[in-house]
Amino acid sequence: MRRSRQGLSDAEITRRAAVNPQYLQRHRDLKAEAETIRAHLAQDGPRAAAAATARKEAALEVENRMLLEQNAALQRTLQEVQNELRTLRAKELGARLRDGLNSLSLRDTEMEELREQRDAALVASRQAETAMQALRNVNQRLMIENSRLIAADAPEAPQTAAATPEPPGP
Repeated sequence: MRRSRQGLSDAEITRRAAVNPQYLQRHRDLKAEAETIRAHLAQDGPRAAAAATARKEAALEVENRMLLEQNAALQRTLQEVQNELRTLRAKELGARLRDGLNSLSLRDTEMEELREQRDAALVASRQAETAMQALRNVNQRLMIENSRLIAADAPEAPQTAAATPEPPGP
């Protein structure tokens, strides 16, 4: 239309382009472009302004459709990433739990060993206490016996001075 400077109908445009007659109806941006060119060729200002507005609206619709498709693709990607993240978190928690249980069983084993050592030390302490008490008893009996022996070996002290005559002097 620009080259020939002639306005063409929508039907003529689709026939020359060898496309389906509804092609321009589905591609509103192209239809608005054709209408803008027709208005320019007819030098119809209000019609050109309306066509330019329709062209902008059609371009915005196309851009909006593309953005919606991009948005849907991004949402699918986001859902996939979230699912992968959930899977990784579950695996990590499982590993932590498994490691925690292993360390708990190791701690339980260590605690059991410490308890056994404590019990053995208590038994040894009680045995030492019993032996110490037996030694105290033996020591006490020996002290009593020693006191008797010392008392038996000691010369009897004089009862009175008059009763014992003194030997004659030199």
